[in-house]
Amino acid sequence: MDKKRIILGLTIAAVLSTAVLLVPSGNISVLIGLMIICGLAMGEVYALMALGDLPASKKTGMICGLLFTAMTWLTAKYGFSDDVLWSLLLIILMVIFLRLFGYSDPRQALRNALGTLFGFLYVAFFWSFFVRLYMVSGPDSPTRAAFYLLLAVKWGDAGAYFIGSRFGKHKLCPHISPKKSWEGLFGGFLFSCVVGVLWWVCTGGRLGPHKFPLIHALILGILFPIIGTLGDLVESMFKRAVGLKDSGAIAHGMGGMLDMIDSLLFTAPFMYIYIKFFLC
Repeated sequence: MDKKRIILGLTIAAVLSTAVLLVPSGNISVLIGLMIICGLAMGEVYALMALGDLPASKKTGMICGLLFTAMTWLTAKYGFSDDVLWSLLLIILMVIFLRLFGYSDPRQALRNALGTLFGFLYVAFFWSFFVRLYMVSGPDSPTRAAFYLLLAVKWGDAGAYFIGSRFGKHKLCPHISPKKSWEGLFGGFLFSCVVGVLWWVCTGGRLGPHKFPLIHALILGILFPIIGTLGDLVESMFKRAVGLKDSGAIAHGMGGMLDMIDSLLFTAPFMYIYIKFFLC
């Protein structure tokens, strides 16, 4: 095991946890942080696509992505209708496809539009659901739902890493990510479920403004590692396609921003839907 990576990871987790628990979700610093994360991840996605010979309008995609992230936060803070967001999404899609007319080669234009759209949807659109979760408790309170998601997913990742490194013998998806194992996945189940149970005990069965029965904590403890692993495998497929180990180099042993949030990009939309259907 990489001890330096573990120490660095725990330090980052401690700093982020303190900030998340103390700063109201409506504070402007939260918006800045969420936009920085989105921007860095989108930049890495477009860089991967460029290496894979898939062109995209990087500036257009990133401007649209950052705008959509900001509007998601503003909509939640000021109680605007979701119709504002869906109208903005429609405008963004129209802008991306209107850029088709800026190319003399129709085939190149189509590839560019699809590449731009992919980067926007994969990062900014999925990330907007994490922003929604961040604001569930209201703008005047620190987040709870997003913090629980971070704990459950990242401790699930840690469980998969620890158990998989020690006991992993049966490969989960060797042609995409040779280090992932079925034993590691079960380690993710264990750690994520423990987080869910501890959360249920410490909060009296609450997830922000919602009741959070123990059975739901256990269900999410099983589903998060599965969905998070799928998100990680999708990103691993991108990196393998262009021959890279990491999407970037932000921290020792942790790769780029996309490497850090790949599992959240899939679990955040799922948790948002889960809350809407089963906890509201």
